[in-house]
Amino acid sequence: MPHLVELRNCRRDYDNGRIVALDDVSFTVARGDFIAITGPSGSGKSTLLDILCGLEEPSAGEVLYDGRPVRGRTAWARLRAARIGFVFQSFHLIPALTVAENIEIAMLWQGLPARGRASRVTELLDRLGLGDRRAQHPMQLSGGERQRVAVARALANRPELIVADEPTGSLDSRSGADIINLLEDLRRTAAITIVLVTHDRSIAERCARRVELVDGRIAFDSAREPVPEAHP
Repeated sequence: MPHLVELRNCRRDYDNGRIVALDDVSFTVARGDFIAITGPSGSGKSTLLDILCGLEEPSAGEVLYDGRPVRGRTAWARLRAARIGFVFQSFHLIPALTVAENIEIAMLWQGLPARGRASRVTELLDRLGLGDRRAQHPMQLSGGERQRVAVARALANRPELIVADEPTGSLDSRSGADIINLLEDLRRTAAITIVLVTHDRSIAERCARRVELVDGRIAFDSAREPVPEAHP
């Protein structure tokens, strides 16, 4: 069975090659992985995440999803709408919409009838402990509750992959731990693959796999077997 996502010798540069964000990165994501991408500021973490889900395309190399190359904005847009959910540090909720409407908006382009969308919203709110918040607006919620709404929105279209860019970065330690607990539960009970960027080592250590970037290259991947020492 092919990997869910595979990057092959991907490079991403800017300003006619003067700035290199990723340098010849090869990287695979298996179904069921829970991966933390770590590294210092400017190491290429967010660029790797963006290329992995087609928000950016590599300057060189290719990305395969389910064993097939994905090229072009249209192909990526269709794939993201059907199979990938997103969680961001700053939530990206629409202030003028209610909690329920913020979740439902993710389903408007899927052709699901209004009754089906409403049922899915209720299911997600109940699962994430937000059933009594459906008519409230984002600014009426705590940071942890807003991030739970963002997770619910990411789940609306039943994705197989969730990518999260610093999902606990705007939260206190308790709320951040709650979000990681939630993601762990989703991975276990809903068979969702999760790739997240984090600067928090305690969060990274809770993930099943850790990948560290330094200067646009993978410096460490806990999934790789250590190279045996040579003996005379």
